[in-house]
Amino acid sequence: MNVLLVTVDSLRADRVDDRVMPFARSFADGALEFTDCVANGPSTPASFPAIHASRHFASIEGLGIPDADSESGSGVVTLAEQFRENGYATAGFTDNHFASGSYHYDRGFDLMHDASGSAEAGKLKQFVQSNLDKSGPLFRTIERVYNRVDAAVATASAGDASEYERAESLNQRFLDWVDTVPEKQPWFAWLHYMDVHHPYEAPEAYQRQFLDTPLSVADCRRLSRKGTHHPDEMTDEEWETIRRLYDAECAYTDDQFEALVGALENREMRDETAVCLTADHGELVGEHNHAGHPPEFWEGVVHVPFVLDGVGDEETDGKTVDGQIRLLDTAPTLADAVGVDSPSAWQGESALELARGEIDAREYAFGDVGRQVDYGRCYARRADGWKLLRHADDGEFCFQIRETPEERPEDDRRESNPDEYESLSAALDEHRDEMRRLRSGDVAVDEDDEMVEQHLRDLGYME
Repeated sequence: MNVLLVTVDSLRADRVDDRVMPFARSFADGALEFTDCVANGPSTPASFPAIHASRHFASIEGLGIPDADSESGSGVVTLAEQFRENGYATAGFTDNHFASGSYHYDRGFDLMHDASGSAEAGKLKQFVQSNLDKSGPLFRTIERVYNRVDAAVATASAGDASEYERAESLNQRFLDWVDTVPEKQPWFAWLHYMDVHHPYEAPEAYQRQFLDTPLSVADCRRLSRKGTHHPDEMTDEEWETIRRLYDAECAYTDDQFEALVGALENREMRDETAVCLTADHGELVGEHNHAGHPPEFWEGVVHVPFVLDGVGDEETDGKTVDGQIRLLDTAPTLADAVGVDSPSAWQGESALELARGEIDAREYAFGDVGRQVDYGRCYARRADGWKLLRHADDGEFCFQIRETPEERPEDDRRESNPDEYESLSAALDEHRDEMRRLRSGDVAVDEDDEMVEQHLRDLGYME
């Protein structure tokens, strides 16, 4: 049985619906869908150790995962490594620095296509950004010029107007590769779509589904940067435009996911391939006065889709599971789906056990952000709907999200439900202590590395 993992950067769980992503909705209806999957971090760097290596981000010192050849590398096992060890051909296709070989996510892949590090558009874009001072008061005076230059670079260098390599192109790269795999050899492939990540600049045809008048690339990027870095200056009309542009990208991605599944059917591979659709984290489109995915743990950021089809299990096919799972469970679940053992280094567990009724929902989900805030930004989410957010200097919040999913300040239950708050706080403290102990052994890319700062700027996390 082959395995295809499709991760969509920044895709919220609530966009997998008939209005925005009708094919993904239909796909989920006929598959095994976990409606309460949560991310173990609010960003790509924080989530991908969980997805690829079933490791909490805070359990590894630095960003990414350790180099396989390093002293600490043997303590981490990737999903690709486990599949390759079991005779699978493996390939990955991405255009996100933080999900690339630069952070050792190429471990276990026979082929890794990393557009963020190899494309001429990416190199030229890095040159432009590194030579423009976007900090402090000077940023405003050059912002208009920067937007135009950035759009022109993307158009001239990539042959289209997209910030990232489009899903359609990644699909084709995957299909070219899969056609080379020997007929009887199983394969594992991972595609990471970047289209839904800000700035939202969907092709004009998709913008027209949600907007009366499509925006230029420069205007899309200007609005995205304003919502991400200067949200207090956004108007209600601009927030609505942000939401519609986001939906347009989701609709484009839906069509490309449909094309990908259709291509497997045309190659008569569909019946012998388990397909998983999920996201590394969600996105805010105006909630909590934010755009993008800040280092916070609101439901819009951590609640993600998780759909698995093609397992061939009568107990699970076409089933909807409401119990909580984590992205940490991705690797064990996919391994379990095709009968591959999970290594002891993995911290997650197979979600198929929950789907089969063998266990209850995963009681706790935890998430963390890195050492630059001393891991002071973290959260615990309990399967019964109780949730504790620690946002460092921004304070703590305790919610019962089944009753108050909007997570407004007035919904905070720390004082009205002290027993629940103390229980969550103790669990989160215990998690942090365990992560601190594990960090002493496994070391990845230093967060202070100059490359890391540049990649943060490239992806719009820093001005």
